[in-house]
Formats: sequence, structure tokens, C-alpha cells
Amino acid sequence: MQLDYFFRCLILLVIFFTLKVEAENEPIETSKKSLTIAINKTTYPYMFLNEQGVADGIMPDLWRLWAERQGREIEFVATDWLSTLSRVKSGEIDIHGGMTKTAARSKVFSLTPSFFSQDFYFYTHRDFTNLTKISQLSPYIIGSVRGSSHASFILENYPNLKLRLYANRHALYKAALDNEIMVYTGLEKPSKFFTRYFELNKQYPPYKRIRFYQGEYVAATSLKNKLLKDFIVQGFDKITAAEKSTIEKKWLGRDKKNNTLLLSFLTQAPPYMAVSPTGQPQGLFIDLWRLWAKESGIEIEFIAQSPSQELAMLKDGDVDIHIGYSADNFDNKLQVASQIYGVDAGVFVSTRIDNVYSMKDLEGKKVGVLAGTTYKSTLVNLFPNINVQVYQTANELLNEAELGNIDVMVSAQEYLNARLIQSNLQSSFYQLKNVNFPTPVFSLVKKGNDKLVELIKEGFDNIPIEQLISLERNWLIHKNNGYFVRSAEKVSLSTSEKLWLDNHKKINVGLVKSWMPMEFINANGEVSGINPDVMKLISDRSGLSFEFTFFNSWNELYQGLIDQQIDMLASVSVTQERKKQVIFTQPYWSMPWVILHQRQLGSNLDLKSFYGKRLAVIKGYYLSSSILKYHPQISLKLVDTHKEGLFAVQQGKVDGFISNIASASELMKRESLSVLDISVLEELERDSSHFAIRPDWEELQQIINKTLLTISENEKQKIYDRWFGVNIETGFDKDIVMRVSAQIGVLILIIIVAIIIWNRRLYREINTRKQLEEKMKHMATHDELTGLANRVLLKDRINTAISFHQRQQLQIAVLFIDLDGFKTINDTHGHDVGDELLVQVADKFKSCVRQSDTVVRFGGDEFVLLLTGLHNKNEAAYVGDKVLKLMQQPFQLSAERVNIGCSIGIAMYPDDGVTDNDLLKIADTLMYRVKANGKNHYVFNTEAKDIK
Repeated sequence: MQLDYFFRCLILLVIFFTLKVEAENEPIETSKKSLTIAINKTTYPYMFLNEQGVADGIMPDLWRLWAERQGREIEFVATDWLSTLSRVKSGEIDIHGGMTKTAARSKVFSLTPSFFSQDFYFYTHRDFTNLTKISQLSPYIIGSVRGSSHASFILENYPNLKLRLYANRHALYKAALDNEIMVYTGLEKPSKFFTRYFELNKQYPPYKRIRFYQGEYVAATSLKNKLLKDFIVQGFDKITAAEKSTIEKKWLGRDKKNNTLLLSFLTQAPPYMAVSPTGQPQGLFIDLWRLWAKESGIEIEFIAQSPSQELAMLKDGDVDIHIGYSADNFDNKLQVASQIYGVDAGVFVSTRIDNVYSMKDLEGKKVGVLAGTTYKSTLVNLFPNINVQVYQTANELLNEAELGNIDVMVSAQEYLNARLIQSNLQSSFYQLKNVNFPTPVFSLVKKGNDKLVELIKEGFDNIPIEQLISLERNWLIHKNNGYFVRSAEKVSLSTSEKLWLDNHKKINVGLVKSWMPMEFINANGEVSGINPDVMKLISDRSGLSFEFTFFNSWNELYQGLIDQQIDMLASVSVTQERKKQVIFTQPYWSMPWVILHQRQLGSNLDLKSFYGKRLAVIKGYYLSSSILKYHPQISLKLVDTHKEGLFAVQQGKVDGFISNIASASELMKRESLSVLDISVLEELERDSSHFAIRPDWEELQQIINKTLLTISENEKQKIYDRWFGVNIETGFDKDIVMRVSAQIGVLILIIIVAIIIWNRRLYREINTRKQLEEKMKHMATHDELTGLANRVLLKDRINTAISFHQRQQLQIAVLFIDLDGFKTINDTHGHDVGDELLVQVADKFKSCVRQSDTVVRFGGDEFVLLLTGLHNKNEAAYVGDKVLKLMQQPFQLSAERVNIGCSIGIAMYPDDGVTDNDLLKIADTLMYRVKANGKNHYVFNTEAKDIK
């Protein structure tokens, strides 16, 4: 009985202590409705306070989703790092929002399973070119955050490294920028909310970092509350992998479990995107994204796409980025991430069509373009009389071009040049000069992935322009006219200026129709002159787009700006009165004022020389009021145009006409009826040209001022040389001829007829000189006897071919040919018969090769065949066999029927050499080897290995 009582008491005691322990460790879901979660203020992007002071980042988003699944309220407590640790350890705060697992922390916290892995890095300064290993860091002081796992791990595992500890990340970043330290520890990237973030990212770029540890990222609770950890794990188990991935992509642009970004590209868009013969991605855009990946510290993998399925994988989420898209339409599930490049679409005209010098000459012609291209609508709108044909693929376009079904192709010039060479059509089309259509190239991502968009832009922004230019020149034929070369000259606009630019797509500029050489419409209907040239530079560098409205006189033009019919005009002098009406840019051009007058008045005249006389001035010029005020002895006649001022001088209505030196020089060059002279007005300040802008557009003034600062004196000199050069003008202004002849009578008419006859002789002389010049140009690059290319042109062709074939991994063959038996025929029958034989030989060589190949007379009886676009040397051997057979056939000459042969040495690029000199030397040496071994044969370098 007593024993039974004892056991009952024992059981009661066990139950009591069990209930006591359970009470002390009561599950949180039953005892506490709201939980506190500690986060660090600056651990971007994992946890931080945003600009509104609200907890943000990967972990706050995950915790909010966790709270929803568990039906619990949560409150974030933001503090510095050491405080987060101590307050959770003591139980003052329930949960630590996220930390890296360490052995020391496992002893003082109850840790959850890992959410994801987290990399630790040493960020080194950009100037340290050779720092790639942790062992190389021992001479430097390394900054880290006090109490962080970074510092703990380094102290434990790298005791030889010198640490300097800072209170928080922002203090650490500031120390790095102030050069207190040249190395600091960090995660994937520094905090975006650090005020000097972009400066820090440039000084300590991701590609200069060294990874020193990969840890597990966990949540933590106090050891006093072990059951809370199980409750936390239970809630995170309710969050799906897709939901976690969405949050990670929101903040990192990618899923942490798969740190590699997948990039899709087209396989047939050389030199931008293509696949090598061994299946490797290659091209300018491929290298560009590799550079981006290095700068961003992100692994990438390229996935090839066919044109028909170009965006399919991106829409389905199977890839993360499409690297280069130039069409103007895409699925609404996608969005533009960034403009990564810009190409110029060129106009390629069939050699079947003659006399095409501008787009106006293409009226009625069939012009082929690719579907979706941004310039298609431009062509249709600007040139409604051309017949635009749209093709879905480049293969269709090229096939129709080869068949002669289209006359012109418009496409990215570097791309189409490459495709024409691949298709052996480069000799069937030529590119129209000075006509192109700028086409932007974008990267695309799936809509909603804003963090990836930010990541892409940031990565490209951090790449130095010099690296981009160097990379670009590796791939382009026109190396000095690439997008990055032009971008280097572009101005940096503020956010407000960019926004203004986005909202003002076109700037309406007023021009005078006929104000040569400042601004005018040329014979082809194009806007020309100094001012349009300056505006072209401004447009290229700032992104401003100009359209033009024309006026008959300067006075009408200026009034058009006052009435806001136009937004801007050029070549305006600043006056106090005008400052009340419009705003002005900085000056961009200055010229002296001159007087155009009859030579009989003398030379080197000044304004005082015209006291008591009459001068013509353009209506609206500020000079009018200045002369009336300071030189009242001069009478003024106001004229609307420069031509009217000139007539007034010629007809004796005025004694002189005031103009700037550019306009006066142009009038002098074009005028040949009166003997006129120019006197520079030293007493007047030079005429400074400014852009005048409507007063409510100060942003435009700021943008243009910034851009004008980028225009160098050398560039201004080029414009000066273009418009102030001495030109031979042989025509007459018909209006002048009619007016003067009507006034002066028959005698002058006879003189004019005599001058016209002399003028025609001069025309004939000029035409003869032009023909001679063309002949000389041809002789410089071609053999006069056979019409074949000469060795000068050969070297240029080889170097151009090497540049292309290097990128495409194709082969080139150089066949060096020497005629066997030619000397005997030449000595027996004379040089005339020898020349006759050489001409026939040249024709036979041309019949052996394609249009894309080059036949060269190297000198004497030596010839060279340049074969391009080869896949193996068997193709060169085929041509060699063909040449041998043709050369062994009899030649019917005027003297007799003769037989000859030839010896051929064949050098292959890249196996035998990578320069024109190497290839020619090898081929020449091989040719002599054939001659020494019996002639009438060909040999490759693989059959004579001692040649090199």
C-alpha cells in the first residue's frame, strides 16, 4: 500500500516537472501572437531600411510571407549589427532575421536550416591590377564590420591578414573611398542606399573581388526558446520554391540556387552574334556580354536561338535575357532592359543599276528590308515612291537579291557586308555613301524582373568606354565609326534633362532657304551648310533630334521664333533687346564682319570710308542699330536676303553690302560678272554665332551648352575646311545674267556669249581632267595591260579578308602562279605577242574563280589568285587543278598557236600565316619548289614542311 502510494507520488512529480518544462518552452503560436524580428539597417539586399524607413530586402519579404502562412503578426526591429546579435541572444527580440552560420554562433543561438548559400568577398581597388589571390592581401589593411561573420572568419582562418573594424557598412564604404583602406569585405554588392554607391562600385568593381568563403544563411532564436525554431521552420516549409525564387529575383535579378544567368542569342547575325564551326558562341555581342559578366561578377551561359524562335525561350522563362534585339515589336510579356548597342542600317544597291547617288534616285525601285526592323517605317514615310518589300529572314532577302527580284537591300551594314561575303555576293552590290539609318539594339527580359533590368544597366554603366571601344574594333570593318566610338563623344545628361529629352522627341529648327554656306537646301533637296553640320554633331552626341522649317528671309525666321512657330534657330548674335525675347546658348562659331564693294573704291576699307555713302544690311541684323548709333554719316538700305544685297551693289543702288565673311566669300565665289572686293571691318567685334531658343525651354539650352563643350577645335576646323575651300565655279546665276543683260544691252550680251563659249571649253577641260584623275586612280590599283588588280590592291584585299575570316573561322587561299614557257614566247615573238598572251591568260584565270575572289597580276608573268570563304584546303586544290588544265590548253596568238604551263604554290590562312606578307612569302617559296621539282604542278605547305 505504501509502495503504491510512493509510485503515485513519483508519477505526479514527473507530470509536474514535465508540465513546468513545457510551460517554460510553450510553443510561441499559443503564447504570443506578435513576434519581433531583428534586422540590420544596412545589409543590402538581404535586410535594410529603405528611403521611407521601412524594412526591406530579401529577408523582410520572406518573413512577411512566412507571417501570412503562420497567421502571426510580426514587427521588424532595425538596429546596428552588434545590437541585433545581443538583443536576440538575450531574448529581448524573438528572432534574428538572417545571419551567416558559424561555429561560434551555433553555440549561442538556436539556428534554422539554411535558406540559401551566401558568398563572402574581398573587394580590392581597381588600381590593383595583379591582386587575384588571398595570399597577396597580407601587406594591406582590410576593412570589415565589427561583429560580422566576415571578421570572425578572417581572424580564425587568415590570422596573417590585418583587419580594421568599423561600426557599420556605410562607415566601411566611406573609409574605402577615403583611401583609409584599399580592401574591404562584403557580399554580392554594396548597399544601394549608400550615398556614394556608384562611385564605390567604380572604384571597387565586382570583377576585382576575391571570394574567401561560402556560408549558409539562416535565421536564429535565443537558446531559451528552442521550440520557436521549429515553428519558424514549419512556416518556411509552407513557402514554395517558386515563391522563394520570385523574391530572390526581385532583389538579385536571379535565383540564388542557380547563380548562372542564361542568355539567348541568334546564330546567324555576324559579326554581332554567330556560332563558330566548332559550335562556340562568337561575335561582338557575345564578347560584350562576357565583359558585362566579368564586370558584374555573375556567371553566364549562352543558349543559341533560331530566328523563328528568337524570343520563345525568354517568354517561357527558359532563359533570363535575350542579348540583342533590334526589331520594334515584341511580346507584351517582355520588356526592354537596356539599349546595349546601336547599328547603322546601310543601303546596298545592285550593280545592275546605274546613276544612284541618293535615296531620290531609288524612286520606283524594289527595296528589300527585314520584318520588324525599326527603319522600315522611316523608309515608307520619308520615301513613299520606293517599293518596300518585307522579308522574314535574311536568307529570303539574299535569295531574292541574287535572283534580281529586288534592286536594293537595307540592313545593318556590318551584318549585311558579312552575309554578302558568306553568300559570295559582295561584288554584286555596293553601299550608298553617306546614307544610313541608326538602329538601336536592346537587351530584353521577362516583364516584372526590374532587379535584373537594374543589374544589366548597372553592369554596362560600370564598363569603361575604352574597353568597349577596344572590343568593338576587334569585330567591325569600319573600326573608327562604331557605336562606342561615337558614344565616347556623347554628353552626360542629368536625370531631368533625360526626362525632358524623352518628352520632346523633335526640335523644330528654323533655317533660311538660301544662306550659303551657313544654311541652305542643296541641289538634291538636302539641308546643308555650317549650321546643319554643327547640329549633326549635337544630335549625335546628345540624342536631340532636329526637324527643319524653312523661311525666305532672316527677319521672317527670327519672327517665327518669337511667335513660337519654331523652337530654335542658329547663327544669332546676342543683344540686350533679344535677351528679353529668347534665350541663348554659348557661342559655337565666330567670324569677322566684311563689306562687299566695288573694287574701284579701293581696298582695306573701314566704315569711315563709307561716310556719305549707302550700305546694304540684312533686315533684322543687330548691326543696323549699331551703325545708325555710332556711324550716323552712313545711310542704310535694309534688304531681305544676301542675293538682294548683292544685286544692290551690282546695280549701284548701294556702295557696299555688310555680311559675315563666310556668306561674302560664297557670294564672291559664285559671282563672276562684276569686279568686287571684300574689306574686313576690324572696328566691329567678330560675329559670334549662338543658338537662340524659345524662352520656356531652358533644358534645351543646358543640353546644347553641354554638347557644344565636346566639339573640339579640330572638328570645327574640318567644318571650316569643308565650307571655305576654294571651288571652281563655272556656272552662272541665270537671274543675274538676265537682269544685267537686260540693263546693259547687246554689247554685254556679246561679251556674255563669249564668256559662255569659254566656259564650255573650261567644262570640257574639267571633264578631261576628271577622266584623267579616274584613270590615274584605276592605274594605282590595277594592271594597265590586263585590267587585273595589282599588288597594291592585293595587299588591301588580303588584309580585309583576314579581318573578316578571323571572326568567322573560315580559310583563305593565296595561289602564287608563275607561267612556264612564257619567256621563250616573249623572246621569240616580241613583247606585243607576249602581252597578247598575258591578256588571254588573265581572262582564263578570271574564269576559274568566283566573283568574290580576286585575280592579280603580281608582275611580269607572275599572277596571284586570292580565294576567300573556304572551309578546307580541298576547295583551293580544286581551283589549282582547274588552273593547271586551262593553262595546258593551246593559246591561239596572232603569231602562232603556243603551249605553256604554270607552277603554283598555295598558302592557307591561318595555317601558313596571319599577315599578307607571310602568306605571299610562303606561296612564293612553294611556287619555286614546284619549279625545281619539274613544274606544272601545285603544292601546299603541308607537303613542304621545312619552308617556314
